Amino acid sequence: MSLFGRRKPGFSREVEMKPSEIPGEFSDALDPAINPPAEEKPDGQDVFEYMQSLPDVEDPFPSSEPEAAPPPEPEKTKAQLLADFIRERCKSALITPKALIAKDEEDVDGLLAAMAEDETCKDILKVEGHKDVYYYSEDLMAHNYAKIAMLTLEKDDARTVAEMVRFNCRAFPTPTPVYYFARQPFFLPKDRMDLILAQMKENDEYKDIRECTAEINGEKYLYSIDLMSEKYARALANGTESREADD
Repeated sequence: MSLFGRRKPGFSREVEMKPSEIPGEFSDALDPAINPPAEEKPDGQDVFEYMQSLPDVEDPFPSSEPEAAPPPEPEKTKAQLLADFIRERCKSALITPKALIAKDEEDVDGLLAAMAEDETCKDILKVEGHKDVYYYSEDLMAHNYAKIAMLTLEKDDARTVAEMVRFNCRAFPTPTPVYYFARQPFFLPKDRMDLILAQMKENDEYKDIRECTAEINGEKYLYSIDLMSEKYARALANGTESREADD
């Protein structure tokens, strides 16, 4: 039965049309010249042989090859190992004396020279004291801290005080309160500081170190007359103590 009911005899007749007689896109779809039939596997041909006979087509999903292992890192030289040792000590806020290196190295001067010439060790610097030479990494420790550490290790209290007073006058600039040296890393109590200052006044090496007093509370400050006038030092000391009192 058709959509419009049962057909009556003679109402329609079936006509077989050739592809060339079908109008429009339908004729193209049926034309074997335009759309040849799918290739069929010849009878009796092995499936594997058939697949081998097909043309090569690029695989859209190629298998990923494992990445080549990176080449092994070259073995470090003794100079580079020494630099690593110095850096590790810096991480613990320690500088490395030359005497410590010499305990395990016969040609310590040759090793230090090799380290100085190595491009990978350019961060390793030195600070010279009266008793030894000390090494540190500028990437891990400030030069000023390395210098303080050197002075502390050498236990030259008068030189430590003078160097810090000169540094503060030059860098900030500011005079240095005497109580500054009672704190870390100096830990010099007041009676010890009084003795150190008395010794410095008798030594020409420290003749530039002078004292001034903050008017607001009488706190003693130290400054270098070569780097700062007494009037300026006293004004800065008064300003510092005024801010401390306000806080």
